[in-house]
Amino acid sequence: MQAIRLKTEHLFDPIGVDFTAPRLYWNCDGGKKQTAYQIVAADDSGSVLWDSGRVESAAMCVKWGGTPMPPKTKVLWKVRLWDEENAAGDWSKASFETGIGAWSAKWVTGDYKVNKKERYPVDCFRKDFHTTNVKKARLYITACGLYEASLNGQRVGDFVRAPGITDYRKRVQYQTYDVTTMLQKGENTLTVQLADGWYRGSCGAWGLKNQYGTETKLLAQLELTHADGNVQTIVTDESWDWSNDGSIRFADNKDGEEVNAQKEPSYSGKAKITNHPVTPTASNNVPVTEHERLKPVCITTPSGKTVLDFGQNIAGYAEFTVAAHAGQTLKLRFGELLDADGEFTQKNIQCSNKSITTPLQQVVYTCREGENHYKTTFAIFGFQYILVETEVPFQPEDFTAIAVCRTSLQAPRQSLSPALPAPWDRRRSSSCWHAAPASRCVCWRVPAIKTAPC
Repeated sequence: MQAIRLKTEHLFDPIGVDFTAPRLYWNCDGGKKQTAYQIVAADDSGSVLWDSGRVESAAMCVKWGGTPMPPKTKVLWKVRLWDEENAAGDWSKASFETGIGAWSAKWVTGDYKVNKKERYPVDCFRKDFHTTNVKKARLYITACGLYEASLNGQRVGDFVRAPGITDYRKRVQYQTYDVTTMLQKGENTLTVQLADGWYRGSCGAWGLKNQYGTETKLLAQLELTHADGNVQTIVTDESWDWSNDGSIRFADNKDGEEVNAQKEPSYSGKAKITNHPVTPTASNNVPVTEHERLKPVCITTPSGKTVLDFGQNIAGYAEFTVAAHAGQTLKLRFGELLDADGEFTQKNIQCSNKSITTPLQQVVYTCREGENHYKTTFAIFGFQYILVETEVPFQPEDFTAIAVCRTSLQAPRQSLSPALPAPWDRRRSSSCWHAAPASRCVCWRVPAIKTAPC
């Protein structure tokens, strides 16, 4: 008998766990009954921190029995089991790392006065720093809003729409990333984009704004452990460069994004110190990440409109690469259905009155000269169809739909539905799958319609 699917606080090999005495979990493989277990844990130098010895028990959830762990401690743990025949199995191994503990970083925000009746471009923050011979590097980061961090031009982590939604008045989750391999000797640059998200952006059926606050804010701490043991710490403070003149001119959960690819952030200003009354806690849930990538067929509606059909409904967003001239635009509208006449519609998902219609579920992209690559950053849509309005020549294969959801880090990635034949199978599926965070059903809901080249 052997332990499988080892987890710490329900997560596989997590880094950034705030529990100083976490719970350890496993499942059994082989045999009929677990009769005993033994857990041995050590730090990354090999020093034993806890040895449970043989424990006569069928339990597969055990609370840490050693000395409570201090912050930023890497723990390697293993477990072996005895079966109903009193035969010992092989050791199974896992790890976890405790969280930041105390913060040296300060909350920062953009240097502008907020009018809650207005919407603002994405904030862009930058910090340059110099380092050499780094042995270990951890980025601890969170936001009131949504953040996306990059180190030396490479995106940090694969968490989509981080830090996730909470009641920010009571709980803010931070994430921990291992960025050791992303560093380079000499000069380095850490950048962060900050959008409204659930904090300041559209929430609820009617897209109400400013549900948790009006001032988006960022908290980040980068800790670099050098080979000689010295620790270099880079924290958010008033020394960070800031501007909101970058390419993302508008970003909203539900309404979408407006992007001008001709713009680059100037970082001509400085971040402004602010505060938030809630101490961040380590994220203890499975992150939302990208999964299935779907290619479309191009259809022409009875009225002559160009629509991309991705074959099934997903919660996610779009990616495209096109060649264009500076100033040309692409307007993309995302919807779940075609109406009874075979026309694109958003009526099934929208709430409308004289003053507001939400969600818009659209992307307006202004091109730069040459190749343009775009992937949605701070919005998520429920869709199967994209209505494309543009003077830019394109092919259906230039576009990809990306499904995002939570999933077990070690679970096999199942396809959302059986593979669709070409042309698409137009039958409604009787089974549904719910994709977090939008929780929309993935089902086939397409009236019969002929495909035609774009």
